[in-house]
Amino acid sequence: MNRASELWKCLRKGRLLIDTCNDVPGRLSSVYTTRLSSLSSSSAFSHVVDRPFSQAASAAKDNPEALKEATAQMPVSAHSGPSIGRRFYKSAYAKEASDGDGYLVMLDHRTLKTPAKTYLKVPSLALAHAIAAEWEYQDQDAIRPFTMPLMKLTSTAIDKVPKEREKIIQNLLDFFHTDAVCCRHAVDSPLGELQAEIMNPLLDWIEKEFGCRPSHSSSLFVGNQSDEVVEALRKALKKTNDWQLAAIDALSAAAKSLVIALAVSRGKLGIEEAIQAIRLEEDFQKH
Repeated sequence: MNRASELWKCLRKGRLLIDTCNDVPGRLSSVYTTRLSSLSSSSAFSHVVDRPFSQAASAAKDNPEALKEATAQMPVSAHSGPSIGRRFYKSAYAKEASDGDGYLVMLDHRTLKTPAKTYLKVPSLALAHAIAAEWEYQDQDAIRPFTMPLMKLTSTAIDKVPKEREKIIQNLLDFFHTDAVCCRHAVDSPLGELQAEIMNPLLDWIEKEFGCRPSHSSSLFVGNQSDEVVEALRKALKKTNDWQLAAIDALSAAAKSLVIALAVSRGKLGIEEAIQAIRLEEDFQKH
């Protein structure tokens, strides 16, 4: 898979996590709507969207254990290995949690858990459907975690972010000093002029949104951003919830830019615009 496809995949999954966890009325992310449209013609799709829990229990009526609470856990090895064994379930689907607070993903009668053995409860039905779709379309011979980016990102939001919020925020701010939006070619070069055209509006937006403007440089020895800018972004990151921070961290890694990640997360940039900004230098070199 080429870098453009990887960027598109990462940015779309991050956008889904942000959109659904912000509970934006009447709006689903492009990754979810695209996936639904591509799967809606499949006869198996009803298992992902509409299959009630009672049907799963009925299907397992010959198994007494199905009448008890059962779980299915994504093993820790899923983060490093290419596969985690054969498919052991017939169908995957989403359902509302019994307490009415969030949504669960079911593998037959089993409630899905994260690698840290926490129930994979998500705040949005859209996100639960998308994760169920990732499980539903696994091959019979093997479950391949690398084909389930939303499962991985959601597990990170549940298992890792609550324990490591300060470390994640500090890492984002440390790399912010070499942000791709702020490190540029010489201003009088053709590429430098193009970077100014695309990137300066993002710095204008940061100034308007957070009250201070990041500096940019074409020097090989890039100076650090001011304490004022760093602390303003720290304050903004601390206000995020675990779901938002997980998405911003993933977006920032894909874009090599906290500025672009924040712009996507706050609706300043669409996915296509973000891809254009991220690939600006690469696309320029092709022409």
